[in-house]
Amino acid sequence: MKIALQIYSVRDSISDAESLMNALKKVKEIGYEGVEFAGCFGADAIELREYLKELGLEAVGCHESLRNIDTGNIDEMLHFYHQVGVENFVCSYAPASTKEELEHLCAQMEKVKAKAENLGMKTGYHNHSHEFKAIGGIRPIDKIASCCPLELDTYWSFIAGEDNSSFIRQRKAQIGLLHLKDGSADGKPCAIGEGVADIQAVLDAAKEIGSQWIIVENDNPTPDGFSDVRRSLDALKTRYAL
Repeated sequence: MKIALQIYSVRDSISDAESLMNALKKVKEIGYEGVEFAGCFGADAIELREYLKELGLEAVGCHESLRNIDTGNIDEMLHFYHQVGVENFVCSYAPASTKEELEHLCAQMEKVKAKAENLGMKTGYHNHSHEFKAIGGIRPIDKIASCCPLELDTYWSFIAGEDNSSFIRQRKAQIGLLHLKDGSADGKPCAIGEGVADIQAVLDAAKEIGSQWIIVENDNPTPDGFSDVRRSLDALKTRYAL
């Protein structure tokens, strides 16, 4: 499996297109093989694609919230990321605590999925923990998985009480990407290997289902983004069986 980084993890170093490019260079120097974007900070799509090619980084995915999908131009978003060379357009967050919210999310993801497929792109939904709380006997995560692939954030599913190993194996056909994240038992993320999450169990299940990528993310890096993601990659390479 190859290891990518969700760029949100180093957001403290990015404010514009130039600093994004500098961050991408550092990500490559640390040893990551791919990236998942969390906005592109005004960068030109073609220039970004060429720079990724120069660095030898793959554009595994991108994150856009449901709010951005609702208020923005989906066709323009998809066209931009397609030009960058992004493989997976992922909804990073959506409210899904009522039947109405869940129905709206699924309708939007089905629309995005159809448009993305026309460009040869895939889609996904990145969970937090609230999607595992049942609404009228139905868990939102199960409904979402029926309308688009999942980008399973294995820390937030762990916090929700899910057995990641079983979930990944049982939902093999519905999982597009995997987010690997560590943290405390009370919902505070940290670098890989410094928390209590089921890291090796996730890696074993990912290997079994044939995942090509593991995407590292930390919502709250300490003391800064690059120090944190370096420790995460070092831990993955020295303490765990990939």
